[in-house]
Amino acid sequence: MRRRSLFIVIGIAVGIAIVISYLLVWSFVQISIGYIAIVKLEGTIGYSRGFLSSVGITPDDVRRYVEILISDPAAKAVVVIVNSPGGSASASEEIYQYIKKLAEVKTVVVYSPETLASGGYYIALPAHKIIVSPYAFVGSIGAVSIVLDVEDLLKNIGINVTIIKSGEYKDIGSIYRSLTADEYKIFSELVNKSAELFIERVKENRPNVASEVFTARVYLGIDSVKVGLADDIGTLEYAISIARKLANLPQYTPTRIIERPKGLLEILLSLQTSFTENTLHRATEELFLSEFQNKILFLWIK
Repeated sequence: MRRRSLFIVIGIAVGIAIVISYLLVWSFVQISIGYIAIVKLEGTIGYSRGFLSSVGITPDDVRRYVEILISDPAAKAVVVIVNSPGGSASASEEIYQYIKKLAEVKTVVVYSPETLASGGYYIALPAHKIIVSPYAFVGSIGAVSIVLDVEDLLKNIGINVTIIKSGEYKDIGSIYRSLTADEYKIFSELVNKSAELFIERVKENRPNVASEVFTARVYLGIDSVKVGLADDIGTLEYAISIARKLANLPQYTPTRIIERPKGLLEILLSLQTSFTENTLHRATEELFLSEFQNKILFLWIK
């Protein structure tokens, strides 16, 4: 009886040893072969993804992606799918720096299926290659600022607003009155200076772009290659094949989608049947202008 129990214990120990050995070997094989990470960045760029916010890409999200990928030796290359008209200039700069950090240690290819404009293009600049759909909108290299003015509306409905300020320009950009000529000039200088910094980034990363791209126009993907904004046109699969080639990976190297962890609010909203996708879309459109008002934006305003 004791001998039988001993054989059982030995058998279990051998089985565990085999499983552990298999897992270790498989882990080694996975790290050796590696995988190509797929990261999706979609929507406008900003800092807050609050309730009904139109922001879809935040620096915090990209920072988490970069931390995960840099710390994973099996992630041999990264294909970043960017579908964005841009957004906050400051947030775009932060994301640019994160992707630049990633590109210093991993092969990075950006693919855009539809929109790679303004800040969306800005964050793609550090990539080793930019691949776009032939029908994607690409470009809009420049800056913009939105200043709302409801002064006449308030007068028509009998509302008077008094602003007490310590300096002439303390309430510059106030929604309650129109910009003065001097204030318009100040905002124009801010926008133009920001656009100059954007242009410097483009020249730094894409030295062969045509000068015409700095008129802030957008191009179809097929034409964006001709002016140097993109490297080639193609599909996501083509972008993945380019990433494999640049990273010297075999054609059988698998891909893995890296998901963004969802916040509690997003999880709760996904469980609510009363909020339909169309309802949320209409609400976010109404909030869009107020969300980006009086900010320097790398945004293609359509």
